[in-house]
Order: sequence, then structure tokens, then C-alpha cells
Amino acid sequence: MAEQIRDGAGGRHLQRVDKNFRAHTFSITEPELVDANRQGDAYNINTGLITLTDAVDTPVIYLKNNELKEMVIEAVVFGIFDSTGGSSTADVYATFVRNPTTGTIISGATNVDINSNRNFGSANTLTADAYKGATGDTMTDGVDHILVRADTGTRSFVSINEVLPQGTSIGVKIKPPTSNTSVSVYVALVLYLAQGVV
Repeated sequence: MAEQIRDGAGGRHLQRVDKNFRAHTFSITEPELVDANRQGDAYNINTGLITLTDAVDTPVIYLKNNELKEMVIEAVVFGIFDSTGGSSTADVYATFVRNPTTGTIISGATNVDINSNRNFGSANTLTADAYKGATGDTMTDGVDHILVRADTGTRSFVSINEVLPQGTSIGVKIKPPTSNTSVSVYVALVLYLAQGVV
């Protein structure tokens, strides 16, 4: 007698197989990000506004993953407002740093302004060190990883796919324009925790 696949929920349904020997099924496929958000494992980390008062390349955000799950950063968003005194022709850029471990942005430990779950119905919180920087801060022992050109008076959305296993970190530095004496900036990290990875 042929084997039959029966409804395990107690119904009387059998698996349908067509004349080409194909089993009929129905599935819904969604990106891991959407699943993570449904599980309450997606977050927005944002420095809030930081005023940089010189033209020195300055660390503005540091994030270390303390979760058991891998952290996936899907985008870095940064805004650079109009500069006081800054040259309109000067190079302005952001540098993403891989695995920084020391510096006053870490030892000074000023928490970011926003550390928010992207699922409005979830009470989950992110287990991470998430610090914002300021003029004069340092961030060392990491490796420059991505360089992004920017302009004052703009917002940049950089789609990436960076994986931070437990204990690893990322930082972002912003270089204001030459002769800057005051410019407001912010950085946001859009991320989720990898599902099924512990």
C-alpha cells in the first residue's frame, strides 16, 4: 500500500500530488529582517544631534554587540547640517571603522540618545554598548572599513550588510569641513539580530 501523508492536526486531509508527481504546498517567504522585526529583534540606534566645533575627524558613534545572536547592520544613516565657518569646497566624509576597542568615546561612555525597538509592540531591549561621541573624543585600535563622501546640509542613507558576532564592534567618524567652528551631525544604525543563530 502506498504511503500517505495525513493531516497531523486531526483533520481528514491528505497530501495532494498531481499527475506530474508534484506535491502541492503553500508557503510565504519573507526577508530575515521582517521576521526579526516581528520577533522584536530589530532596532534603531541614533546618536541624536551632536555639535562638532572643529574640523577634526571625530568619532560620533560606537556600537559593540553583547547579544548571543549575530547583529546585522543593514544601513548607516548620517546627517550633516550647515557648518559655521566651514569651507564649501572642503572634503567632508564619514568613515566606518571595524572593531574599534579603545578611545575616549568608549571610556567616556555617553549613551546614544535613541536605542529603540522597531516593533512598536515589543518590550525587547538591545544588549549592546551604544555610545555617542563629541569634539575631542578618540576611537582607536580599529581598522577603517568604509569611506563615504558627504556634504554639509545633507542626509545620507548607506545600505550595507555588516555582521557583528558577539563581542565585535563598529564605529563611525565624521570629518567636518575645513575651518568649521560649529556643525550639527547625527548617525543612526539600522540593524536586526540574526534569527536562529545562537
